[in-house]
Amino acid sequence: LIPGLPEGPERRKLELALHVAHGNAQLSLKGYVAPETVAAFTEAKRLLDAGVGTDLQRYAVLYGLFAANYVAARVEPALALARQIAEVADRQADVTYRLVAYRLLGASLLFSGRLREALESLQHAEQYRDPAKHKALSYRFAMDPGLAVLFWKIWALLLIGLADPALKLRKQVQMELPDHGHANTVATGTFFAVVWPALVLGDIEATERDGAELIAYCAEKKVEQFRLFSVIAHACARATRDPSAENIAASRAAFDAEHLSGGRISDSVFISQFVQALLAAGDVSGAETELRAGFAFVEESGERFWLAELHRLDGRIALAGPKPNRKRAEASFRRAIEIAHGQESRFLELRAATDLARLQHATKKGDNLHQLVTSILATIEGGG
Repeated sequence: LIPGLPEGPERRKLELALHVAHGNAQLSLKGYVAPETVAAFTEAKRLLDAGVGTDLQRYAVLYGLFAANYVAARVEPALALARQIAEVADRQADVTYRLVAYRLLGASLLFSGRLREALESLQHAEQYRDPAKHKALSYRFAMDPGLAVLFWKIWALLLIGLADPALKLRKQVQMELPDHGHANTVATGTFFAVVWPALVLGDIEATERDGAELIAYCAEKKVEQFRLFSVIAHACARATRDPSAENIAASRAAFDAEHLSGGRISDSVFISQFVQALLAAGDVSGAETELRAGFAFVEESGERFWLAELHRLDGRIALAGPKPNRKRAEASFRRAIEIAHGQESRFLELRAATDLARLQHATKKGDNLHQLVTSILATIEGGG
């Protein structure tokens, strides 16, 4: 009906408000990268840049465009938008906007591999959390903005090696979710606090069980983005447990469905899971091909937080063929340790150091890797 209204400031204000509302609805219904979502926020930004609207509307539009870039794994553009959002938020009297802005900044820093900066940003956001107030704002921000800070903080804590605080926070989130009522918040929180940690910690049974439940919930509530993520996690877990041709194909189909939606965030994690399934199936050539695609994705996207794990798997592949290449494997494990150490990712550093120690033990080389492994373990709260 907008084109039928007289041209002028009031028409442009109304048009902007409708685009913002439309974009926020599409975030949950269609997904963060869906053409309908991006189009709504792009049209809204066009009006904002023409001088229409308020700081708070600009904030909402930048938030939507951030989400599109973030889920599509365009990490540096997402980080740049997060910094713009923080600038707008710091001008607002309502500190909720700072909470959201520094959560987005923390998430972007995390995926770029700047884990300590990410945790600091998330801790800064958390100081503004007001559970009762923020639950009521779930529909305004497409999820509960206060709980969302905790979702990403779980990732940061776990990767840095603060396993005990991460577990405590996972339990806190799981206690708060059942009575929440906002479907996108429940789906996101369940993925971050339950399904994703189980997958990366190797609890395959829990990933299959909880992933299947989350898939059903998302389908019922029409939360498409996290249905797609959950399908991938569930398929990867099943292929890890039973690397049959059928399960490998299901994992590939899950990847394809996510990519068709425009989503690519966390591909480095999912690719690593797929590589491990292919190795378990004895398909070393297929694992090598997928791993090369993983490295290319990291280069293209800037998603570096899981890069150390890809190098560790490169070492595993070097040892898996009929003629193990121990020199390549050792170089890959050492590169993984170097990257993880630089990112303060004790979680991934320990994995790579353990593999290197096993290799050195098997070849009876005299490197003092026991000290390396125990020194990393000493930094992990809960013992790893």
